[in-house]
Amino acid sequence: MKLEMALKDMAFALGWDYCGFADLTAHHSYMEWFCGDFIRQFPMAVSLVYRLSDAVVDAIERQEKDKILSFHNYNYYAVDYLQNTGAVKIARMLERNGWMAYPVAASFSVHNDRLAGLVSHKLVARLAGLGWIGKNGLFLTPEDGPRVRLSTILTDASLKTGKVMESGCRACQICTLACPAGAIKGDEFSESKTDTDRFDPKRCYDFMEKRKKVWGIEIERCVCGLCVAVCPYGKRKNNV
Repeated sequence: MKLEMALKDMAFALGWDYCGFADLTAHHSYMEWFCGDFIRQFPMAVSLVYRLSDAVVDAIERQEKDKILSFHNYNYYAVDYLQNTGAVKIARMLERNGWMAYPVAASFSVHNDRLAGLVSHKLVARLAGLGWIGKNGLFLTPEDGPRVRLSTILTDASLKTGKVMESGCRACQICTLACPAGAIKGDEFSESKTDTDRFDPKRCYDFMEKRKKVWGIEIERCVCGLCVAVCPYGKRKNNV
C-alpha cells in the first residue's frame, strides 16, 4: 500500500481530485482496438481525474460563442497542460522506483479515422472504480458527473486496484435529447461494442467543423459541451 499512497499523495499535490488504479489484463483485447498489442506490456494503469470549474461548465449551456471559446481554452490548453505535465512527473517517479510507466496525453487523438486516442482514459477510470462511462460517451463520477478531465499512466507496477462501479444513468436520456449533432445514441457502455456503437464521432466532428466555419474561427475543435453541462450528475443543487 505504500506505493499506492505515494502515488495518491503526489497526484493530489499536483491538483487532481481523484486517483485510482486499474487492472487492464482482462481488458487487453478490447483496448487493442485503440493501440494494438502494445497495451499487453502494461498490465496496470494509474487513472487521474480532474474536476472542472462549475462556472466554466455552467456558462456553456447558452451556447454563446465567447463562452464556448473560453471553455475550449480552459479544457484543452489550461487543464490538459496541467494534467500532461503532472502525469510526466508521476511516470518519472514510477520509473525511478524500477517500474515501466507510459504517460498517455490527455485529449490527444492519434486515430483520425475513429477520432480516438492511444487508450481509452474512460475505460481505465472505470476499471479503477472511480465512476462509470455514461450514455453520453463520457466518464462520470457520482459526485462530479462528466465535469471531469482524465489522464492515464500505463505501468507494470504492482498496485491494489479498485472495483468497477455500476452505471448511474439508468433510464435518463437528457444528454441524448440535448445533443445538437444527434451523435449520442443513448445506449449503456459495454465492452462487447466499440465506442462508435454508442456514439457517432463523425456527427460530433462535423457539427464542430460547421460551427467553426459559421463563427469564422480556426482552432482544432469547437465543442459545444452540452453533454457535460446538462447532465444531472455533477450539477450543484443551486444550478439544477
